[in-house]
Amino acid sequence: FVSGNCTFNGKFFKNFSLTIVDNLMNMEMHLNRPIQRGFKSHMDIQLRLANAKRFQSVFNQISDVCAVTSSMKNTLFKSWFKDMSRHSNFMYNCPVQVGHYYMHNWQMGSSMTHKFLIPGAYRGKVTFFYGKYGAQSYEETLKLTIDANLSN
Repeated sequence: FVSGNCTFNGKFFKNFSLTIVDNLMNMEMHLNRPIQRGFKSHMDIQLRLANAKRFQSVFNQISDVCAVTSSMKNTLFKSWFKDMSRHSNFMYNCPVQVGHYYMHNWQMGSSMTHKFLIPGAYRGKVTFFYGKYGAQSYEETLKLTIDANLSN
């Protein structure tokens, strides 16, 4: 990991911080409201090619966060969440109650990246929300941007 930043909706979070130090990611958050079923994420993985100024989207997906974390199916996102959980007090099931949650010193290992990701500079943009993405019912709760360099 190289850098990260976040913005949060005060209706859902009292605070949220994301820091990256020595390639390790840390998060601290305090939920104002429980996370209920219907909590979704839009993940956009972007790659910046050599000598390019802009990142280009290589993969994006909308997921139901509660369904993914509680599912028995082992997807790439589920494996990330399981590994993050070893460094955090994150809950697997919804509703996630009001309170303080954290993740300390998490590093994405090489076994956690998909084979389609070639070495390079990456940006992950993850937006958490309720409702339908891009529709009138859309309500953003949290937005994360994380930059990372992937090497062999």
